[in-house]
Amino acid sequence: MASRVHIQNRQRRRRIDRTRLARLVERVLTAEGMPADRGVTVVLLRDAPMARLNVRYRDREGPTDVLSFPSDPVGWPAEEPRPLGEVVVSIDRACEQAGRRDQALEAELARLVVHGVLHLLGYLDDTRAARARMRRQENRYLRGPGKRR
Repeated sequence: MASRVHIQNRQRRRRIDRTRLARLVERVLTAEGMPADRGVTVVLLRDAPMARLNVRYRDREGPTDVLSFPSDPVGWPAEEPRPLGEVVVSIDRACEQAGRRDQALEAELARLVVHGVLHLLGYLDDTRAARARMRRQENRYLRGPGKRR
């Protein structure tokens, strides 16, 4: 069976463990009850292409750390499984934020990817309560299976 998680590393600044990221996304999708035919693509970029996406889709200048793009059901053949969407992460923003938080890049990258996937799953962070709920879910998945604290 083909993997439903695809990691596209379009940057060369840092080496990335794509297998580890794919497993993390798979764990989130499974725990959230996503059918096996609903996939996610994670794209890792530098700041310049991320800034172009941020202006085009959010009308905001400069790069952002993570963007989520749900797949559009319009025109999708009913007999074909529709992917959940794409999560795009700026490796430059991840590096900067990891440094500010005094943590490893891998930890910050994992946090951003989980955050993006949760947005694809319908989680919002537009209110204090919604942010708190989303953060609890992020922490749950970042702790890993079987870890309570």
